[in-house]
This record gives sequence, C-alpha cells and structure tokens, in this order.
Amino acid sequence: MKSILLVDDEMDLLNIMSSIFEKQHFKVHKATGVQSALKALKNNTVDIICSDFNLRDGTGLELLENLQQENVTTPFMLMSAIDDTRLEYEAQRLNASFCCKTDYELVSKIKTMLCETL
Repeated sequence: MKSILLVDDEMDLLNIMSSIFEKQHFKVHKATGVQSALKALKNNTVDIICSDFNLRDGTGLELLENLQQENVTTPFMLMSAIDDTRLEYEAQRLNASFCCKTDYELVSKIKTMLCETL
C-alpha cells in the first residue's frame, strides 16, 4: 500500500484530501505543521510528502530544507492556495514539485508524481 504524508494547518482541507486518498487505498499520515510532520516522519515511512506552504510553525519550504539536511529523499510536493512563480521556482530549486491547491488536477498530479518515483 502506498503511503502519503499530508501537511496542512487548514483542517478541513487536510481531512478532505485525506479522505480522497484513503478511498483510493493510500495509507495517509497527517500533520498540521513543520514539527508535527518531522515527528510523523520519524515514526512512519512514506512514499510522498505533500505540504502546504504556510503552516502554523513555519513553511513547507522550511520543512523541505530540514528534510534535505537530514538526507531525506522522499518526493515532495509544495502546495499553496496562491499560484506563485516564486514558490514554484524555490520548490524546483530544492528538487520538489509545486502545485496550486486550487488546481482541479491536484490529486492526479500527486498520484502521477508518486507513480513516477516508484
């Protein structure tokens, strides 16, 4: 079973995305910030990490940089409610993908990214 870590401090969106992936037979781990994501990753192995940019205790880019410092190479998708070319550039610079959360193909992009890495 493929596993995913969803990181978002907006609980409604986190629960909706979790439900979507669970219905498609993914094991879903959830976190609401940088620290809870790091804790979740210490206790679980995941195939992909999808994080919102703005989090309660930092940013998705800070999470990604922290993971890279720990040599974690899990595929990472940075998400934001705003389609921001600066965020897209920063994500790509750090070998991650970027997707606007309002993109109607967000879920399929995450699934495609996951399939490409397995």
